[in-house]
Amino acid sequence: MKKLLLSLFVLSSSPLAFSQGSWTPRTSFPDSGYSQGISGFSIGNYGYAGLGSYTGAAISFDDFWQFNASTDSWTRKAPFPGRARVSPASFVIGGKAYVVTGSVTNGGACVNECWEYDTATDAWTQKAPFPGSARVYAVGFAIDSLGYVGTGAYELHDFRKDFYAYHPSTNTWTRVTDFGGIARDADCGFAVNGKGYVCFGQDSILNTYNDIWEYDPILNTWTQKSNNPGSRLVCAVGFSICNNIYVGSGDTTSYLHSDDYGKFWKYNTISGIWTEEANTPYPHRILGTAFAIGDTGYYGLGNDSTGLVHTIFDKFYAGDSCSNITTGDKDIADVSGLTIYPNPNNGIFTVVCHSSPPAGREESHATIEIYNIVGTKVFTKTLRSAHGDNLIRLTQPNGVYLYHIITEDGSLLKQGKVVIDK
Repeated sequence: MKKLLLSLFVLSSSPLAFSQGSWTPRTSFPDSGYSQGISGFSIGNYGYAGLGSYTGAAISFDDFWQFNASTDSWTRKAPFPGRARVSPASFVIGGKAYVVTGSVTNGGACVNECWEYDTATDAWTQKAPFPGSARVYAVGFAIDSLGYVGTGAYELHDFRKDFYAYHPSTNTWTRVTDFGGIARDADCGFAVNGKGYVCFGQDSILNTYNDIWEYDPILNTWTQKSNNPGSRLVCAVGFSICNNIYVGSGDTTSYLHSDDYGKFWKYNTISGIWTEEANTPYPHRILGTAFAIGDTGYYGLGNDSTGLVHTIFDKFYAGDSCSNITTGDKDIADVSGLTIYPNPNNGIFTVVCHSSPPAGREESHATIEIYNIVGTKVFTKTLRSAHGDNLIRLTQPNGVYLYHIITEDGSLLKQGKVVIDK
């Protein structure tokens, strides 16, 4: 059986109303040999695609290409120096991308390598290996300065739900809470506004799914959200723009080419509503790649129901505006008058309470609790004033820490992240 493809970003479905998104063709991908398992991501104003294999052949590719949206052109970049592979997970932090796991050919051995690509130097560097078992069709996403990788399987065996966080500052991995759904591969992963999402895929007996789960790194918990009301999908592709996830294509069964899926959907992570968009351009394909640059999405490559390889590449304009996006942390800060600076810091920072206390509560206090990325409390302190400056000294290693500021009556006043970078 042919393997299933990891889609880098997201899926969805359910017709509520058509929106205004539209597809237009762009310059085709320059290498005609690709078909499935292509790695794709965006960094800054550029998209990247490469690796993957050709349909029906035990051949994988190691070249990588950069897409310039402003000139609608492709440029070959430094080739991948590790073993060429199919369907690795990936995530982006700052100007660097991380390519993790995968299989060396379509149906071949799996690996647990992690490679970093630096756009500034056009260079690849091998990093600490993924600590879980070798696998393919896992998912990856990044939240702030941490990358997350999990799920996947070893050639349709040993389906997994374990998840790990990668710390670039220390080149280390930490296990976090396992994925909340059933173990699976060929699912999709993405991040929006400080939360991670994993959806769809197939399990060890090749049942397919239409669920979507949200990961909260502050609480280190998974919560199931509203199911996609359309088909159960594997091998879908998508991208995120503003508060929305755009996703489609894929297959409704685990046997590729049996029911290629051309519909495309928007999932709003705030409202939880699915909206039908314009279908992906014909011919409908599976096993392609997708990414977003600013407020514009891109989708291309893949093979159709006959197995024919396509290099077509299209732009999706969603019409979204990101100017009104606020994170939960910012909204709470506006209400509470709380700020934390500097952030990042060397472990010493100040919590500033700008707002006046409620009448009759002039001596009220709040407590700050700080947790590491796996949810262990590492610090707690009663703030000396609910309307003044409070100096915090956190003697912990470099990394991302999660804080809660709680009022005397137990209400959550603010939550967010503080980064230690000594």
